[in-house]
Amino acid sequence: MEIVKESKKPYLRGINEKLATKFKESSLCTLVKEDKDLLACIRNNAIGIYHLADKVAMVHCNREGELVCDVNDFYVSGKHTGKEHQYKAGVLCTKIRDIKANSLSRSTPEKNAQHTLVSNNNSNPDSEWFCTDIEYRQSEKVQEFTCQKFKGRFDIIAVSKKAPHRIAVIELKYNSSAIAGTAGIVKHIMDFKRFSQKTECLENLCSEIVCQLHNLHQIGVNVPERLLKTSYNFSGKIEFYVITLWDNKSAHNPKETMGRYLFNDLRKKWVEENSTCVSKKNAMKETGIDVENNPPFDIKFLFKKVQSPTDFNIDDILQDTLYDCVL
Repeated sequence: MEIVKESKKPYLRGINEKLATKFKESSLCTLVKEDKDLLACIRNNAIGIYHLADKVAMVHCNREGELVCDVNDFYVSGKHTGKEHQYKAGVLCTKIRDIKANSLSRSTPEKNAQHTLVSNNNSNPDSEWFCTDIEYRQSEKVQEFTCQKFKGRFDIIAVSKKAPHRIAVIELKYNSSAIAGTAGIVKHIMDFKRFSQKTECLENLCSEIVCQLHNLHQIGVNVPERLLKTSYNFSGKIEFYVITLWDNKSAHNPKETMGRYLFNDLRKKWVEENSTCVSKKNAMKETGIDVENNPPFDIKFLFKKVQSPTDFNIDDILQDTLYDCVL
């Protein structure tokens, strides 16, 4: 069944039946299914190919109806030329070894963990959630009635398999060093606040999830059957999560570091008794939100120490019992 995007919303993520069929019948689709490090994600009239959560190609149909892939020259040559080349899908398959090697040269522990979380979760038929997307960024063009467009990006989007369906917006941090800085937890709390306040953004996300579920099914991804019965105009409860994983390379205790950047005062559940300071730029100070006391959105923090970014036994992405600490 083809899911047609609303005419009023042409920039919602979704693909037509022609592209879905072409891709499913291609050698590239077979490659993605067989390679555990690759992932296909639905974009706006295109399919994004990710290697360990790094987008390496955008697949679409050209004017002649051929399946082609737009690839930054870096992934093929290893050189930062700023140029982009287009290859037929079959040709891209012959270049995948170089593409993966060059992608690996710029990979990060966080990206590796992001891919592993999604892959493990979606491979588990008994998981509570199904991950529909990574690196989610809503097109500003689809935010028709929003004065200030939401420009943030979220690491993972997931939907609960059982009705009434809930939607999880997930940010991932790996080691304590990822918690601070311009892309740290303060930025995430700001993004959660802005996104949750924009009704149109929430409605767009729900519509995109339904499109993506059916499109993923069309290209051969094993989408839970019960999710394919979700109505196009469903409204799911939005929940926000921050997953923090760390290994022996972490300079500090991530839970304590998180507490320092969340609150304007020391909280016993987060920091040790002998701790004496919080960050001058913390989420509570910058946003006015105390995530422990009546925050304007549902939020949960999950922590786990792991062996490495690809070695951990989490196959149900938001299952509390699989984490060391949940706050």
